[in-house]
Amino acid sequence: MIINILVGIAVIIAFFIGYYLLSHINKTMFEINVQKNPRLSGAARTGGITFILLGVLGILSMIIQNDIFILIVLLTTTFAGTILEMVIMNIINHR
Repeated sequence: MIINILVGIAVIIAFFIGYYLLSHINKTMFEINVQKNPRLSGAARTGGITFILLGVLGILSMIIQNDIFILIVLLTTTFAGTILEMVIMNIINHR
């Protein structure tokens, strides 16, 4: 039961991050114009698509109720978020 709540929270966060990144491709993010910075634009596009896919996989894992699949989705979401955060922070620090 508690794992379903955790996966549900992870799915909501993944969809929110994916939507945020994809909606800010043509806007300013962290005081940087994303359109003029190809590295940030690529990171936002790739990260947004990745998190939308991870959200869909999270919903699928809640439906299937396979513990190994749930674990893989949660670990992948965690690692993808950490890597994306490091990439975006690298872009911000080296502008």
